[in-house]
Amino acid sequence: MKNKICLWSLAFLMVLVSACRDESDTVYNYAFDMGLNFQEAENSYAGKFKVLWKALNQNYAIWDYERDLGLDWDAVYDEYLPKYEALDGRDDVTDAELQALLVETVAPLHDGHFAAQMQNHQTGKFVITSPSITRKMQRPDYAVTADFAVNLNAYRNSGDIVECQEANTSPVSQLSKAYTTDGQSYRWAKAEAERLEQQSSLNELEQFQLEGLQTFVGHFDQIVQLLINSQIDVATAVQKYNQLVAVYQFLQIPGLNVINTAFNEMGINVKYALFSNGVAYFYLSDFRLSPYLDDEYTQHFFAGADEATMATINEVHNTWKSWFDAVQTLHAQGQLRGVIIDVRSNGGGMVNDYQYVLGSLLPSGGLEFGLSRYKRGLGRYDYSPLSPARVKTMEEAHETITEPVVVLCNCNSVSMSEMTSLGCKSIANGTLIGKPTHGGVCALHGEPKAYSQDYAGTIGEMNKTPVWLYIPTMVTMSKEKQFFEGVGITPDIIVDYDPSLFSTQGRDSQLDRAMQFLNTGN
Repeated sequence: MKNKICLWSLAFLMVLVSACRDESDTVYNYAFDMGLNFQEAENSYAGKFKVLWKALNQNYAIWDYERDLGLDWDAVYDEYLPKYEALDGRDDVTDAELQALLVETVAPLHDGHFAAQMQNHQTGKFVITSPSITRKMQRPDYAVTADFAVNLNAYRNSGDIVECQEANTSPVSQLSKAYTTDGQSYRWAKAEAERLEQQSSLNELEQFQLEGLQTFVGHFDQIVQLLINSQIDVATAVQKYNQLVAVYQFLQIPGLNVINTAFNEMGINVKYALFSNGVAYFYLSDFRLSPYLDDEYTQHFFAGADEATMATINEVHNTWKSWFDAVQTLHAQGQLRGVIIDVRSNGGGMVNDYQYVLGSLLPSGGLEFGLSRYKRGLGRYDYSPLSPARVKTMEEAHETITEPVVVLCNCNSVSMSEMTSLGCKSIANGTLIGKPTHGGVCALHGEPKAYSQDYAGTIGEMNKTPVWLYIPTMVTMSKEKQFFEGVGITPDIIVDYDPSLFSTQGRDSQLDRAMQFLNTGN
């Protein structure tokens, strides 16, 4: 009898313990039954919190790292569930309130890619946060890089640069070119309209052309002003511009071409410069080179591209090729002082790009730069064994560069930029210069738009389901098993970007420091 009482008491205590987190152990497969997974969250803030907590509990890939940093995820449940339940007792919850609570809830998480979104079912609006971005904005070096842009004009004007090339396929840049290039598009139309206006008399066809040109100029002006005043986003501006191109084709305006909408996602800015001391410099705004350098990627992202689109694509290809050829030629001639790869404020992108940047300087066969693992089950600590983290290097015939290689980075260098930074630190002739990176080396692997076999990916649908989570799959660390999430990769030479130096002399303090290192070895 005594034993029965003890067993009954133990069972009762287990029920009480499990009741504290009543649904926390429920196993959800987010690849299926999405509606069922989010049912409670449709009209309940507590339901949204439970989805968030459980999804992370089962799918987040660095719980061991968070544990070592002092985070108790079970304690987060116990602390925050009552706060969300309190919201359920009201009918006046504002978006700002929900945003603040969501930010506070996920603030301790360190994964540099993770983001969370919730819908305020009372207003229909969505609020979103990324803990790593919030954390980064508190860094003392963030303010000077918030509007950072590479500008080499002073070096060109001083003669330090003897050869340069640039391509910018961002939709904003393409709209700007269409609006400001002499003898093309907007300026041609405006000049032609002014010429016709000055004529003493016009025949019927000329009057028709004048009215068309004036209307075109007015509509283009309107699009530009809406974009400048942030009344429309870039994608909408491109859509309106393309409609304008279609309507006014009959005017045969030189340079008036449709902007391929693939550039909304695949736009990139690249710069090549050859310095007089034999340093070959390459800057890329994003790791999106593959659609410009690989025919298979080009066909995938720019299917059915017209002549104008292909000409724009070739601008990027030719700029990269000029840099690559300069590196190879100078190396063969014994005149290469060094190479600078600039990934400052580069938000990352395609892993396949590695072979075209740092990988184009290294031997074929790939580069092992760290360790990686995946989530391999719904248990909090269910991970795959560690395996070498490798990236692809160039397979085409090329010389391995033995001269010094510098990678420039800052706090806005994320993801692939950090893999490049880590790769630079792992090669004998590599030196990382700048400020610590963002701290988001873990990444989605493969298709980023759906929950995957790696127990991660995106959970829910952005701006649609009550909760949406962006959870990386592949965990990357150094060969010494050091995590970089929320911390970033520390440069070998730390140097601040000096905005006053740029504003007064047009010079870049971090680039100057890289030049000093390549010239002196210090």
